[in-house]
Amino acid sequence: MKQTIMICLAIWCVLTVVGCHYYEEYRVLKSTADLQDERAELLKAYRLCLTKYQDESSKAKDMCGPYAQSLREIEVKQQHGR
Repeated sequence: MKQTIMICLAIWCVLTVVGCHYYEEYRVLKSTADLQDERAELLKAYRLCLTKYQDESSKAKDMCGPYAQSLREIEVKQQHGR
C-alpha cells in the first residue's frame, strides 16, 4: 500500500513538472502572439495616419510620431524576449 502511494506521488510530481513546462511554453507563445497583434494594429493605424497627413509632412511627423515610437518599443520587447 505504501509503495503504491509512493508510485502515485512520483507520477503526480512528474506530470506536474511536465504540465508546468507546457504552461510556460503556452505563456511565451501567447505573449508573442499578443505583441504581434498589437504591432499589426499599430502599423495599420500608423499607415492611416501617414495617409491622412501625406500633404503636410511636418504635421504628419507630429501626429504620427507616437505610432512610430510604439512600434519601436514593441520591436525592442520582441528582441529582449528571444
